[in-house]
Amino acid sequence: MNKIFPVRALNTSLLSALVIAGLAMTAPVAAADLEGYANDSSNSIVRTGFGECLRTGSWSKDMANAECDPNLVAKAPEPVEVVAAAPEPKRTVQRINLASDAYFGFDKAVLTDEGKMKLDELAASMAGKEDPRIQITGYTDRLGSESYNMTLSQKRAEAVKAYLIGKGIQTDIMETAAMGPKDPVVTCEGLRGSALIQCLGPNRRTVIEFSAFEVIETR
Repeated sequence: MNKIFPVRALNTSLLSALVIAGLAMTAPVAAADLEGYANDSSNSIVRTGFGECLRTGSWSKDMANAECDPNLVAKAPEPVEVVAAAPEPKRTVQRINLASDAYFGFDKAVLTDEGKMKLDELAASMAGKEDPRIQITGYTDRLGSESYNMTLSQKRAEAVKAYLIGKGIQTDIMETAAMGPKDPVVTCEGLRGSALIQCLGPNRRTVIEFSAFEVIETR
């Protein structure tokens, strides 16, 4: 006849210790913050037999450790490469003054060779410029009637425009204006005849203002 031996209840605390000993192993994992995780005497997180960190009953998500719960720990943002902003393009203005008999003869709207050389320089300087604009304004001296001088100053402006078109400059970026004897550079009071004509030479001019956007490097 088989005898039945009574089984004594194991001490609860002892049983818990055995369970932890059977399921857990220690690993030398350095933790930045062990709060919420079981740790051993070497201050390393205790892991279960499945390699998971053993949490304590007080553990919460805000205690998540990067080694144990990487999915719960916010990752540091990726460094953003800072690219220096390109310098803003600025509109620059170049002014050319075709004046005196060297560029327009008295009572004429025909460019001289020296005047053409000035315009050649302007056309060459436009290469590579962004959104170029050219304003051409013709003037005369005070000799003659106002209506005649207005017409002559317009012809001088148009002569400059026609020459630049021949150099490949687009007509739609150029504007012309006639000012006649307005805004004189010199007055030549008290002179007459050829002396007066020669003195008034600077007033017989065409002012050209060329502007365009270009990048200005700043340091």
